[in-house]
Amino acid sequence: MAGLDFIALGLLILLLLPIVLIDLRESRIPNICNLALGVCGLALALVRDPTLRTLGFSLGAAAVTFLLLAGTAWLMQKIDRHARIGWGDLKFLTAASLWVGVQGSLIVLILASLAALVMTLVLAPWRGVKWREMRPFGPALALGLLAVTVTGFIRGM
Repeated sequence: MAGLDFIALGLLILLLLPIVLIDLRESRIPNICNLALGVCGLALALVRDPTLRTLGFSLGAAAVTFLLLAGTAWLMQKIDRHARIGWGDLKFLTAASLWVGVQGSLIVLILASLAALVMTLVLAPWRGVKWREMRPFGPALALGLLAVTVTGFIRGM
């Protein structure tokens, strides 16, 4: 990992802390937090490669991620009206795509889903398993984004 990677990782952690705490407390991710996450991800991409191509590619990745996940959320609602992904979570994943790209944001979603499942199963002996119970997804998303980002930094991406 290069020096810029360490700075970016520190910034990412500082951005994720309020997202996790607010989502745990209020079950929502504020727009300003998602905006800050996205702007910093875009800024990092432009610091690494300050070209219009990078700007266009990054914004395109965010648009594709949003459309893909919004379409998936819509389809989920049509299949099962109780199934849903919150708009804050969707905007988080869109902002995450500015850090890790479209493919990376989908990996973040998969890792977050697995982390949420593990947390549910670990807490099951004390709380019981309530599959339809709404839980904050922000902490799992933050964990997934950290994992994908660190992996990308280590691999030199």
